[in-house]
Amino acid sequence: MKKTLFIIVFALFSIAWVFLYADQVIYVESSSFDKSLSQFGVEVKGNKWVETVEKGAINGTALGGPGDNNHSADGGEPYIVIKLPVKVKAGESTADKKVWAAWARLYEPQAIIDATNYNSFFLRTSADAKNWTPATRGDTSLRWNDPGAMFPDSINGVDILFTDVGKAMPWFWEKHSANGQSTIDPVLAVGDNYIEIGIRESDPVNYPRIDVICLRNDGKQPSDKEVPQYLSPVSPGGKLTWTWGRVKSLR
Repeated sequence: MKKTLFIIVFALFSIAWVFLYADQVIYVESSSFDKSLSQFGVEVKGNKWVETVEKGAINGTALGGPGDNNHSADGGEPYIVIKLPVKVKAGESTADKKVWAAWARLYEPQAIIDATNYNSFFLRTSADAKNWTPATRGDTSLRWNDPGAMFPDSINGVDILFTDVGKAMPWFWEKHSANGQSTIDPVLAVGDNYIEIGIRESDPVNYPRIDVICLRNDGKQPSDKEVPQYLSPVSPGGKLTWTWGRVKSLR
């Protein structure tokens, strides 16, 4: 009896340990930005964030900033700030030696014309929306940038991936470190975290759009098929509804 009880207790402890210290995956839509912390819908330094209906977007819309492409002087403005919908668990933070990857689901119409123009966003992370990494807005050490070739040749299956749209339109998942563009990884703390996305390259028409962001420390890749585990379709009222996957991720 004692041996059986020991086995049960040990098994339960092992399950709890795995649950607490398992790798973590977080998805969030760009449209979930905090209006009070963001520069949305106002022109700043020749650009303005807008939300547009886009064929191929996960929930029908994406965000981008049409403008003058003066990224050398604009310093990451205008920007949007998003509070991640899930807290980073104990043992899963950067301080716990976990390496986080930032993936963006991007639509880049210029990618069918050339490989280097109108395709980048700045990224920063913070635990309090005050102290950011990188510290300076517009720092290029963390960003999504050049896919490396014209679409669809840019898709390498490693850090740039096809979406379910396939080759029909220039939608793709891109990792922050694709083609050596970022020199640091996202820094996430235990508990609440925020991300700031700033406009870098732009154009009045062929500006890049950003749809869904995936932050993960499991070393795996995102996919459109995985998104419904964390985000569900927009309800008729325009609000995101919760899925069982989201409920489990918050436990």
